[in-house]
Amino acid sequence: MPETPSTQNHYEVLALPTNPSTNRSLTDRDIRHAYRRSLLLHHPDKTRPSLTSPPSSQQTIDAITLAYKMLIDPSTRSEYDRSLIASSSTATRAPFQPSHAGLETVDLGDMGYDANEQMWYRGCRCGKDGAYVVMEEELELNAEYGETITPCQGCSLWLRVTFAVVEEG
Repeated sequence: MPETPSTQNHYEVLALPTNPSTNRSLTDRDIRHAYRRSLLLHHPDKTRPSLTSPPSSQQTIDAITLAYKMLIDPSTRSEYDRSLIASSSTATRAPFQPSHAGLETVDLGDMGYDANEQMWYRGCRCGKDGAYVVMEEELELNAEYGETITPCQGCSLWLRVTFAVVEEG
């Protein structure tokens, strides 16, 4: 898979929503439109730089083209979305880290499930309307461990969620 720019992902390059779980509704037409808009906005021949201010464009034509090629193909886009989810999960939800404050362990079956959002949830003891949320993508990424660790959305407590992988078929 081609490398992404160091600080921006392909969705940011094309000014598209950056959350992979919500990007399923993006159509090829949306991506093509964003690509053309970005090209016109950032192309050096189409913009007139001011003599008193530096160019506002941080995007290169190569970065825009790379982003378009990655997102327009369903298979590379799906792989890229998985890599975004994995990188965000490893940054905040790495398994087997016992040092999290207030770490409790529960089974996935003890949590509520929202089929529309494809997520499991559980209220937190903090009483600040906090909740623990586990997305289906996180479970897939941590299937080999049989657990994932997730923070409360309202406080600093964490929850270890254990689960068993059931093969379909």
